[in-house]
Amino acid sequence: MSQHRSKTREIDAAFALLSNATRRAALRYLSDVEGATARELARHLTSGTRDADGLDSIAESRQAVVTALVHKHLPRLAEHDIVAYDGPPDEVTLGSNFDAIEPFVDHLERSDDESADRES
Repeated sequence: MSQHRSKTREIDAAFALLSNATRRAALRYLSDVEGATARELARHLTSGTRDADGLDSIAESRQAVVTALVHKHLPRLAEHDIVAYDGPPDEVTLGSNFDAIEPFVDHLERSDDESADRES
């Protein structure tokens, strides 16, 4: 396999991983802290959640995010060494390949922020 084809696959994988808003938000948070558990990540990701039905639905939403992180997002990121994670209750930290996608994460964060500003 040529080096060009290998590099193209790496870029495709990076964009596939960053195509999900939950994964992008988790990576942005992890880049600001030393590490976090899945529950701490979910608390951060749902911190802006406000629900007219009250705290029970916020707790349910937070639990749904924990479940998605543990069973889908964190294993997928760990598979590519973007994060280091061995499963609950272990702490999630940035992996050895995060540096390779960090510029994309930063660019997408600015883009997400600009979109949010336009919507408000």
